[in-house]
Amino acid sequence: MNPIESMKADCKNCYKCLRVCPVKSIRFNHEQAELLKDECIWCGACVKACPQHAKAVRSEVDKVRDMLEHNHPVAVSLAPSFIGSFGADDPMKVVAALKRLGFAQVRETAEGAAMVSDELVKIAKTGKMDNIITTCCPSVNELVEKHYPELVDTMAPLVSPMIAHARLIKHESPDTKVVFVGPCIAKMAEAEDVRHEDVDAVLTFEDMEKWFWQEGIDLNALDAAPFDGPDAGLARMYPTCAGVIQNALARGLTGYETLHVEGAEECKELFRAIQAGEIHGCLIEMNICQGSCMGGPKAGQEKRNRFTGALAVEQYAKKSAQPLGTIPEQEAISLGKVFVNRRKELAQPDEETIRSILRSIGKESKMDELNCGSCGYPSCREKAIAVFQGKAELSMCLPHMCQAAQSMSNVVLDSTPNAIVIVDEEMKIKEVNSAAQKMFRVSRQEALERSLYEFMDATDFEYVLQNFDAVTDKKRELDEFGVVVRETLVYLPKQHGVMGILNDVTQDEEQEKALYQLRVDTMDMAQKVIDKQMIAAQEIASLLGETTAETKATLTKLKTMIIHNGESQL
Repeated sequence: MNPIESMKADCKNCYKCLRVCPVKSIRFNHEQAELLKDECIWCGACVKACPQHAKAVRSEVDKVRDMLEHNHPVAVSLAPSFIGSFGADDPMKVVAALKRLGFAQVRETAEGAAMVSDELVKIAKTGKMDNIITTCCPSVNELVEKHYPELVDTMAPLVSPMIAHARLIKHESPDTKVVFVGPCIAKMAEAEDVRHEDVDAVLTFEDMEKWFWQEGIDLNALDAAPFDGPDAGLARMYPTCAGVIQNALARGLTGYETLHVEGAEECKELFRAIQAGEIHGCLIEMNICQGSCMGGPKAGQEKRNRFTGALAVEQYAKKSAQPLGTIPEQEAISLGKVFVNRRKELAQPDEETIRSILRSIGKESKMDELNCGSCGYPSCREKAIAVFQGKAELSMCLPHMCQAAQSMSNVVLDSTPNAIVIVDEEMKIKEVNSAAQKMFRVSRQEALERSLYEFMDATDFEYVLQNFDAVTDKKRELDEFGVVVRETLVYLPKQHGVMGILNDVTQDEEQEKALYQLRVDTMDMAQKVIDKQMIAAQEIASLLGETTAETKATLTKLKTMIIHNGESQL
């Protein structure tokens, strides 16, 4: 497992880890972040920045527990920055707590710092190096070897104090396991370097805080205990700003100007200046973390701020009975190290490929290249190169994705014949589509931020906002605009507003009225016809009645005459 691993998280549209990464050693694949170990300098900036805590730092506590349980003699090399961490009323109680856990020795890494300081001054006195970059910070070493390998000859050919101290302990006791305890994540990668395998495990101050808590150890309830090993003296200043330089000057450094640089971007800037031939004759102390080791990424939950922590370390160092520190066995221990080019060569796109990638995210010209940095890269061009190298995705360009989404949204809104109005909790208009602009007879700019009440009764909108309940297909007459609508109102929880969809049914209403009038007119006409038919029927009936009476009288008379004539003949 790498010192830092990315866990699955909702990385979409975040990219905070990439923004703070000084070497952009993070790849995004299907919206998931992944650390690239061949490029990472293990500074821990992404660990501190990730809002979802999705960067897991390896813990070797179980490995160390196993050493202790198997009765191996285990020595702690404790980084001097412990003075500013743990929150104990007496920092020496941390030593007592470590011994309570079963460590055979608890010693100061500053012993190794004293050894490195002596060797550094010896190198400077030869005058063979133009500039000398100190090699105490493992992240700086990673930065040079992986990203500025042209400068490896500028690095002091020395191991770090951690490695020097481990070699000292194993020189004295070859069977002893050495566990480094400090605030640094990159020390884990350094301990695994095949060029020096002297450190058996690395724990952070946060690891130790958790371990103390698990074992029920209250630091302030313990009696202070002294360190094992020789007095490290002024070398205890190493974790503070310019601590290496102070030690070198105290040991007689001459012939070089001194520079102290802290912060990844500042280190990169100085590297570029050295490459440009602008810096000569300098001993340069470099630290990736602001505040040097006092600002380490795993300094612990109880750490002081780096300024008061640095003051505490300085006060502790001044109490030493041996200002420079003395390490009797130093001459018998090799502290040399050869730094090498470890840069991973990545394929580089040609200009046309870069332009093609930029065009695919809407960057048709230089004017379109906003260089906003929201994707994590300082420029659109660098992001395009990362896309070509498989480290970035096209969708990481937030302005382009927002513009595309807005454009698609506008197409949908403007293509619908329904008027759409969005208002906030104060009934201020936040958005209107083309149909709404036409209905209200205003432009979008004229409508925005005006009260909806200026255009229509917004009572229904107020109801939806207060009750979080939708209104569906309700008929409304907007007399001031001469339209009839069917409104559907929906609550927008994220915006705490309301979206209204007004379906203009004026034409339908007019057609309905016309059809109704036609029905009424038809009924009137039918009634008139019926009335006329009734009159005609009555007149016909009257005429038929008179004719029938006359016919009956005539037939009766004829019948009578026939009867009478018959009787006369008889």
